[in-house]
Amino acid sequence: MSFNMTLSVVINNYTAIETSLGTVSRIKSFVGSTRSENLPQESQELSPEWPSDGRILVSDISASYSLDQAPALQNINLSIAAGQKVGICGPSGSGKSSFVAGLLHMLEINEGSIVIDGVDLSTIPRRVLRERLTLIPQDPIFLKGTIRQNLDPLNLGTDDLAAEAVLKTVGLWSIVTDASGLDVPMDAEDLLSHGQRQLFCLARAMLRSSKVLIIDEATASVDLQTDKLMQQIISEHFSDCTIISVADRLQTIRNYDRIAVFENGRVVEYGEPDALLADEGSKFKALWDS
Repeated sequence: MSFNMTLSVVINNYTAIETSLGTVSRIKSFVGSTRSENLPQESQELSPEWPSDGRILVSDISASYSLDQAPALQNINLSIAAGQKVGICGPSGSGKSSFVAGLLHMLEINEGSIVIDGVDLSTIPRRVLRERLTLIPQDPIFLKGTIRQNLDPLNLGTDDLAAEAVLKTVGLWSIVTDASGLDVPMDAEDLLSHGQRQLFCLARAMLRSSKVLIIDEATASVDLQTDKLMQQIISEHFSDCTIISVADRLQTIRNYDRIAVFENGRVVEYGEPDALLADEGSKFKALWDS
């Protein structure tokens, strides 16, 4: 019986080693064969204040997820002034999320350019670009670590007073204090509900100083009360920022400065919401009525 137990332990450990070696081999293969997304021309140095205004000019952009794939975006032209609020809408698969990915340079630009405050995004290191823009995603993202580390993942040196202020604004400070403060390990599944996780992501965005805020259907799966609170906070806290918001709930972008309607990877309509709703043939009005 002792021999059988020893043999069983040996076999289990041998199997674990085989599995681990296979994992290491796959990681090594991935590192060696996967092409870096960074290109040689993406090396421009930026001032610490960039983007300082939030002016965005999208000029005849065509982009795809890889150079050998068909374009996900085609002939996109948008001019967004500093501080403007632009709502993005359209049917499922129309290219809304691809446009957000394009702003973060997660697509390969085949033609045209995206310029923010006079700087072409194709010349900026992608890591730097994504650090300078603020994104509230549709699915909340959390890291293994403390509440503080999740609130300030880039380690920008956020002090306790600033963290407390934003968490109070979104109504989560009492939950944090009940959990024993900012430096306790964060288990989002147990600590926060889905709506509260989105509010936490909003608090994280509030600590950033970027002039460009991108919202990718962040309120699509929260209740109406949480949605209303998030819209109120966004309106007040980001009043001087350029906001690009992808929305399924059209009420959330009804009072924005401009609306862009996407279809099949193209912008088929762009204008003020009141003017689009007054036009009986408008695609935005058709989406609104439906």
